[in-house]
Amino acid sequence: VVTMDATRSVTATFSLNQYGLDLTFAGTGGGEVTFTPSGVMCNSDCTESFNHGTEVVLTAVSSDSASVFSGWSGACTGTADCAVMMTAARQVTATFTILQHPLTVAVTGSGDGTVVSLPPGIDCGLDCSESYNQGTVVVLNAVNGPTSTFAGWSGACIGTTACVVPMNAATAVTATFTLNAYMLNTAVSGTGSGVVQSTPAGINCGTDCTATFDYGTEVTLTAVPDTGSTFTGWSGACSGTGDCVVTVEAAAEVTATFAINQYNLTVTLNGTGSGSVTSSPAGITCGSDCVELYEYGTMVTLTAVPGVDSVVDGWGGDCFGTSGLVCTLTVTADTTAAITFVDEHLVFLPVVIKGN
Repeated sequence: VVTMDATRSVTATFSLNQYGLDLTFAGTGGGEVTFTPSGVMCNSDCTESFNHGTEVVLTAVSSDSASVFSGWSGACTGTADCAVMMTAARQVTATFTILQHPLTVAVTGSGDGTVVSLPPGIDCGLDCSESYNQGTVVVLNAVNGPTSTFAGWSGACIGTTACVVPMNAATAVTATFTLNAYMLNTAVSGTGSGVVQSTPAGINCGTDCTATFDYGTEVTLTAVPDTGSTFTGWSGACSGTGDCVVTVEAAAEVTATFAINQYNLTVTLNGTGSGSVTSSPAGITCGSDCVELYEYGTMVTLTAVPGVDSVVDGWGGDCFGTSGLVCTLTVTADTTAAITFVDEHLVFLPVVIKGN
């Protein structure tokens, strides 16, 4: 409003409207956003004002190798540069995410066990895969099952110590566990002889008396006596005379006892004469002791001793066909020997009568 009482001059000034561009940051990662044309760079929430009609370009850059730009929301979408036409107030969110990689663990082998991680995440058996932030150092530890032993790593680690994995890429690790194995020792004792054989194979004692079997293996031991021997029983992890069944859960010892068979040697004195029989090895003095036990395979020599005015008329039993005073026998079963003594005066000699 001007009162015209002199010459006047008036200037009217008009300015372009300005609008705020609000930038917020989201996500687990870190980064920065540059505004063009202003050249302002923000690495946390910020607001810049621009004239109406200005095209503002926002450029997102990750702050380190562990982060990745995930995208825009609000006035822009996608992961390319964000172009905003400032015809009103605008809001844009930039999301940065920490880069993650999967770590996969497998458990294999005849045994059992688990693998646990530090920092937590993997507990395999149950949870065998987990994603970790870029650059995280994960330590894997193998935990034996009660009947198993950790045999080693393969994949990203080797050896049997803790597996240390820097998570810079997708990684796979395998832990191998083996069943514990224990010694089964067998022995053969006694006066006799024989062998012990196992199912499953491994023991053939006599010659091979020790074998290693995995935990939980059911081993059947069978005692086989040699000819002339008898299996009399087990001691140690088994007893009795049947097959010995051992479930291998620790080191075990089993002994099989064999006894050599013994047989009676019986001497019988016959005839009208008198005499006795003695043995070597000692045992028989017949007339008084005419029966003796001898071990299988013993060679016994029987010697006849005729009495006064008596002679040996012949052997019988298992000595049949033997002439003279001595009979030698090998005892492999119950054995008999008979000898006949006659009065020497009653021995008939052959007489040849010739004619004229």
